[in-house]
Amino acid sequence: MRRKFEVKQELPDDFVIEAGTGHRWHREGFRVLYADTDKAGVVYHANYLKYFEIGRAGFVRATGRSYKEVEALGLFHPIVDLRMQFESHADYDDLLSVYARPRSLAPVKFSYEYVVRNDQLGRILVHGYTIHCCIDKERRVLPVDEVTRAIFEDYGVIRER
Repeated sequence: MRRKFEVKQELPDDFVIEAGTGHRWHREGFRVLYADTDKAGVVYHANYLKYFEIGRAGFVRATGRSYKEVEALGLFHPIVDLRMQFESHADYDDLLSVYARPRSLAPVKFSYEYVVRNDQLGRILVHGYTIHCCIDKERRVLPVDEVTRAIFEDYGVIRER
């Protein structure tokens, strides 16, 4: 299903409000590297997961925190599920934006939502989400850490039961 995405309002620190839903997203811009393309000259599909990470990391940095804080606690956030819906393609050197926002928070997992877009063309390329859990160095699943919980709660995402 095609997704619509239009920026209604620009906010400080690269945050935007989406028209229609009123959701607040963080926008991170970047250019497509030649190394990200395949023989056909378009972005190889697996690289969009890397673009999701660019958006997620940019969002976390924009909150004044970092994933390094989580790692300093001896915790990690592997992806346990994801969805990517492809709508269009990007070429080498295209200027893209990845929009990211917290989606949900539960006791032992949380998720982010993403839209990768060519803003110059007004075209969505990919949208989707990632679901993460919180683990320690021994790979034991633990409750979501305090840093991540604070980011989500500050953003207005209430923990599900």
